[in-house]
Amino acid sequence: MKLPERLVERIADRIVRELTQEKLIEAEDPELFRKKIVGVFRKAEEEEKELDERTKEILKEKMNLLEETNLDYRTAFKAVKAKLAEEMKININRRERMNQIANMIRDLIMQDETVEIYEDPPLIRKRVADILRDAVREEEEIERRVREKIRQQSRNILEGTPEWNLLYRRIYEDELRQRGLA
Repeated sequence: MKLPERLVERIADRIVRELTQEKLIEAEDPELFRKKIVGVFRKAEEEEKELDERTKEILKEKMNLLEETNLDYRTAFKAVKAKLAEEMKININRRERMNQIANMIRDLIMQDETVEIYEDPPLIRKRVADILRDAVREEEEIERRVREKIRQQSRNILEGTPEWNLLYRRIYEDELRQRGLA
């Protein structure tokens, strides 16, 4: 799940601030700890990019099979990606992926010798997960608004077409700017 850079930074800031203010943890260097949290998101994003690339490679190798069976590329992509994601232990459901990231952040906290832990790890993980759920809700709201604006266009634009993708990116960027995230 690709989150805008500013949203990731805002999430990391909030995690450090709230966990510290609530006296769940104490970081020797809060800025360094924030950067490590951003690194967790980058690692997750890299895993997802690798998943997409591997999916594309498999489909490229099997293109003749797709043509023979008249299977829609998008349908095949989703099916292959789901199977690969399972093998790579990457959840492709947005909310579940955030739960995986919450676990990664909890693990980071547990392993980081520059972070003093004052509460049970499950409580810390729950707090991190709550913050991430808020971020997912915001991202879903942005996406909902973008799709709504595309539907309001004077003519019907088919999802997945280059025109739709271009319009989606432009409106998405506008939404991010309006929220101070771009």
